[in-house]
Amino acid sequence: MVEHALNKRAHADWIDLARKLDWEFSYVSEREVYPEPLSGSPWLEHACWREWDEPYRTSFSEYVSGQAQKDAAVRAVRDAVGQVDDFRRHDRAWLSTVKLHAATFSLAEFAAVIGNLRAARFARDSAWRNTALLGALDELRHTQIPLLVLHDLVRWDPQFDWTHKLFHTNNWVAIAARHLVDELLLTSNPIEFAVATNFVFESGFTNLQFVGLSSMAHGVGDRMFERMLQSIQTDEARHAQIGGPVLQVLMQEAPEYAQALVDKWFWRTWLFFAVVTGFAMDYLTPLERRTQSFKEFVDEWILDQFQRVLKQYGLKRPWYWDTFLTSLDYYHHMVYASAYSYRATVWFDFVLPGPSERAWLRDKYPASWAEFEPVWDRISARWTKSGPGVEWYVHGATPIGFCNLCQLVLSGGTPLRNTARVVTLDERKYVFCSEPCQKIFENERDRYADHLDVVQRILAGQAPGNVLELLRAYFGLSEAEWGKDVRAGAYPWLRRGANGEQKGGA
Repeated sequence: MVEHALNKRAHADWIDLARKLDWEFSYVSEREVYPEPLSGSPWLEHACWREWDEPYRTSFSEYVSGQAQKDAAVRAVRDAVGQVDDFRRHDRAWLSTVKLHAATFSLAEFAAVIGNLRAARFARDSAWRNTALLGALDELRHTQIPLLVLHDLVRWDPQFDWTHKLFHTNNWVAIAARHLVDELLLTSNPIEFAVATNFVFESGFTNLQFVGLSSMAHGVGDRMFERMLQSIQTDEARHAQIGGPVLQVLMQEAPEYAQALVDKWFWRTWLFFAVVTGFAMDYLTPLERRTQSFKEFVDEWILDQFQRVLKQYGLKRPWYWDTFLTSLDYYHHMVYASAYSYRATVWFDFVLPGPSERAWLRDKYPASWAEFEPVWDRISARWTKSGPGVEWYVHGATPIGFCNLCQLVLSGGTPLRNTARVVTLDERKYVFCSEPCQKIFENERDRYADHLDVVQRILAGQAPGNVLELLRAYFGLSEAEWGKDVRAGAYPWLRRGANGEQKGGA
């Protein structure tokens, strides 16, 4: 015990010396070593960054020891409750939560390796560079964990193959995810990366996934998914600390730029999590296992916690805050209804909300749910008319529109008033799902203007216009992989008479 205390004190004495190893250059200038295009704007002399300080400090030896213990815990849980037979016991809708999370996050985490490595070379303080290097190792581990855990499940359910496959396809979700991830993680300089990824994405939003969804996994009894999320979250908490010290400097030297970065990346990140986490919490988790609604988690982790952090650094709430608050009641419900109607275009399955689920959603979303009831009434009526098992009768048949900024379906606004807007710029028409997407696009038009969404690719002859051919030939989905209704319409509450008419239900 005494020896451990002495070692810990010695570690504290030398780590401050080891983490601050910047020096003056004699053969080249500071600008040559850290060129502005790679190090970020505004370019400031190192003296401005000298006070950069991360709250949680660790040595490489401590890091390796801690990660080895966490990896051993993941392997132990995998051996105990992470086999095919264990996953067979879970509700099929819940398994879609696992498939959706794993596919959208695993290779995005790999892209984050690149962003952290860029900061490990071009960030402007040695302590920042060292923390970013550990962040790169974190993200590599976050890539490997879901690939390891879900690999053996592919032989049982080919939809799990999309854990590795999604980002290598032209699936519409992949196009939207790459459009976000490539900019956020692969091309951002260390300053934008620190604000966008370490501060907004990781400090502001990942708690929804790695804390909120972890608690739901516990309630469902999915110990493997719970352990996987918890093992990743402990790393996120460490390298999420990079963003705050960078913002402190920016707020002194370029406060308007700092605010613009927060505004841009909060909106882009929100749309991503509204889909991935919103689907999981409000639709794919079995009703009896839901602990909170998606909106309640957002209230706790963003409306409360993130607003306090913004105030701490002297930042304002994003200019579109009222639009964001309205979207809490609508956006993920709008996208889910759209995606359900085109479920064969994705790699996970959907559930049709029945009377009990709708009652729960009505209670959680009193301001908006009455507008969604007619949508699900019509879908339920089509299932009633077709009978169970007739997937394509209750499915969209023509391609739908996508936003030229976020690349997601045009699901802004409400069922009664969609906020899609068409804008002509340089004699070319663009369509956006919302005002924030339009403004972000217009502020950096050169960055986004040449990107083609799915519909534009169809019109350019790059992709087929027939939905069935689109999902097979362009999206890369086989019949065994594409999404279906988990019950193929065979819901007990959809009772049918002799002529197929609905007798009760929703």
